[in-house]
Order: sequence, then structure tokens, then C-alpha cells
Amino acid sequence: MAERPGEGAGGDWSGERARLPVAQRPCPAAGTETAASAAASAPSAASASASGHAPSARPGPGRGCARAPLPRCALGLGRALWRAASPTPRQGRVTWSGGHRSASRMTMDALQLANTTFAVDLFKKLCEKDKTANIIFSPLCTSTSLALAYKATKGDTADQMKQVLHLQDVKDVSFGFQTITSDVSKLSSFFALKMVKRLFVDKSLNPTTDFVNSTKRPFPSELELVEFKEKTEETREKINKSLSELTDGKMENVLNEDSVSDQTQILLVNAAYFVTNWMKKFPEAEIKECPFKVNKTETKPVQMMNLEATFCLGYVKDLNIAILELPCLNKHISMLILLPKEIEDETTGLEKLEKALTPETLLQWTNPSMMANTKVNVFLPKFSVEGDYDLKPLLESLGMTNIFNESASDFSEMCETKGVVVSKVIHKVSLEVNEQGGDSREVPGYRILQHKDEFKADHPFIFLFRHNKTRNVILSGRFCSP
Repeated sequence: MAERPGEGAGGDWSGERARLPVAQRPCPAAGTETAASAAASAPSAASASASGHAPSARPGPGRGCARAPLPRCALGLGRALWRAASPTPRQGRVTWSGGHRSASRMTMDALQLANTTFAVDLFKKLCEKDKTANIIFSPLCTSTSLALAYKATKGDTADQMKQVLHLQDVKDVSFGFQTITSDVSKLSSFFALKMVKRLFVDKSLNPTTDFVNSTKRPFPSELELVEFKEKTEETREKINKSLSELTDGKMENVLNEDSVSDQTQILLVNAAYFVTNWMKKFPEAEIKECPFKVNKTETKPVQMMNLEATFCLGYVKDLNIAILELPCLNKHISMLILLPKEIEDETTGLEKLEKALTPETLLQWTNPSMMANTKVNVFLPKFSVEGDYDLKPLLESLGMTNIFNESASDFSEMCETKGVVVSKVIHKVSLEVNEQGGDSREVPGYRILQHKDEFKADHPFIFLFRHNKTRNVILSGRFCSP
């Protein structure tokens, strides 16, 4: 079970911890919704929204934490809705007439859970592919571009995509992704963050005017008609140039010469990068070279950052792991780090955690009632990771096979041509974690636990970056070796 940190020696993760009433242990406000725990029988609590609305009078644990809410009932994989009740600028104030929320809020809750579930599925497949490699990918980029492809499909092909993307309970897929895309696009004003999602379709397929027009609002820049058949190499070079410009030169030559041919009909491409900008800067004077344990016997040098401040911290006693939230500038984005206490297996020390990780457990572990506002001495390495994948085999292993199979694919919502397939799903992501950030002071007015924990990430850990307003996972990965 997950536990809040309590009194005791810092770093004693397995010891019993004192428990204060949840109402006395809030996490700092982060401009996002929170909800009651799964055990609550009453409707979930409302928290302050990103637009600055005051919290409602509804009681609930962990009000104000930048944590995504836990479903009230047991989660079915991608089926339950997260119980968030705060108004947002786009959807307006949520009503509780007859216990029902607005249709738009239900769509966003369902889509957020669907995207989180897909993110966990994809992460576990990447872990299976290589048990010791660093991993970085953008689940939101992937789900957005696949959602556009889903819009072009019918029949069994559409059913497969809906199943793998966990969209069964999302009533309005287009509206949901339109809202997320609009909100996330604003982050580039605060961060070095670029997310490019493209579905390149060959013009020879003659997509219908109705289909093209139907994509312009929910997917304003994701669909692009190109000439793979007539101008293969010229098209490849144009795409590479465009991707480089859209990522400020960070992503060069995303498409190699083998990526496309004159037979390519649909190509799905994601390119993203992010450079951290913390709410609280890690002091440069505290950065020192330290050993990073790659496994039980091997270490590598790393530049270790150090900061002592108040953060949201939780523990999962059964797995002996700590979970830390590090907010980025203005708390628009948070980094969540899942760190085992020690390396206990023969590889990275993450095998037990990766096996236990599911959408359900992730929600439980990061539920606001399971985390507390705690004084923490944080040690985190400076690091950069890059990921370059063709996700086609992984998506096929998850059950999305028809879109790659000429004899089974059905893209008749887009065009009349038979046997249309997606040739590749190219995914390239870069992440840089450094010390840069603001010099914000401690927020007064909160009662915190008067002890200090140590969170020392000097061995492999799992991480994710979440957009706190929409509660979607932007980036996720695993850091195993400098």
C-alpha cells in the first residue's frame, strides 16, 4: 500500500510513519484539479482550477496537490472516469445536478485516463524490449497522432485502434484532443518544449474534402498531404527540414533514406524535446560529481544536483519505493520520480516496480491522499536522454495490427482507396534535465511534517512529466545509466 511520509529518520522508507489527518497535510496548490481517494463514498472534492477559482466547500484529502485524482470506483483498464470537479476556462463551471457532471468534463476525464493507460502500456512494452536501456518517449504525441489516424478508419480497424488507445468511454474524441492540444501548446511560452505530431498522407490517396475539413479544428496542424509517390526524396528532405525548424534545430534528419519510398502511403511521425525549468532552482554551488549505481556492482560518474526544500512526497511500503513530485515553473508541469530504495535485482533494480506498474497502481501511488508536503533533501542527477523508435512493432504487440495490414486495413473514412496502410510510426524524443529554475520562496500558511527526508536518485528510476491542467503525461521514461 502507498503511505504518506511521517516522522522518523529521513530515508527510512520501510519504517512505520505517523499519520496526520489528511486535512492537516495538504500539498502546495498547483493550479489543477484534485479528487477524493478511492475509498470515499461521497462525490470527489473540488480544488482550485488553473483559472484561479476558489476551492469549493466539498471536503476531500490532499486539496491543492498537483496530483491527478483517483477514480472513486475500482478502475477497469481505461474504463473508469477520474473524479475531477473543478471548472476550467474552456469547459465552464461544472454542475452537480443529479450527481452528473457536464458532458465535456466527462469527456476530458475519460480521455485523460485513456491517455494515461496507453502511456503505461507503451512504457511497459519499451521496458520489455530492453531491460537496461534509458527510455524516453512522448505518449501524448503518440496518442494524438494515432487519434487522427483513428478518425480516418472504419470497422474492425477502428475498433482495434479504439481498444488499444482505450477510447471506449471517450464520448467526443475530437473535442478531447482539440482541448488538450490547445492547452499544451501554450506551454511553449514558459518552457523549451516542442511537440510535433504529424500524419503524412500521400496525395495520390485523394483524401475527401469532408475528411480534411473535419480534421482542421481538432487537429489543426497534424494532417499534412505530401508526395511520397511522385517526389520521394524531395518529400523526405522537405519533411526533415520542417521537423528541424519546428524543433528549433534539435531534431535533425528524423527521416533516414530507408524511412520512406514511392510505396509509402501514410507515415506517422512524432518529434519532441523538453528542457527542464524548475519552480525552484538547484544551486549550482551544490552540484558535485558523484557515483551513480548502474547495477549492484557497477557505478558511473554523474553531476549530482542537490536541493533542500518542501515537496510532495509519498511512499509505497510494499515495493519499498519513494515517489517525489518536482514542480516546474509556475507548476504548469510536474516531474514525478519513482525511486526504489535499493537495487535488489540483477539488472537495474526496477524490475519489481515495472512489473507492479499499471494504470491503477500509478493512480493509487500518486493520489494526493497518499502524498504529503514534506521537507526533502533531494539529490537528482543532471542528465540528457534521447529516444528514437519505430513504434509499429510495439503497437502491433498491443493489438493494433489492421492499420499495418493491406488485406485488413480500412481507411474508408478518409479515402476510397483499398489496402491503405501506415508504413511506419517514427518517434524521436529528447530530454534535458538540468539545474535551471526560479528562486521561489517557501509558501507560508501550510502545516508540514516537521522532519526531513532524503530522496537520493543515485541509482535507476522511472519518471514522467505531467501537464497539471489536463493531467496528461507529456513525457515518460526510465533513467538507468549516465
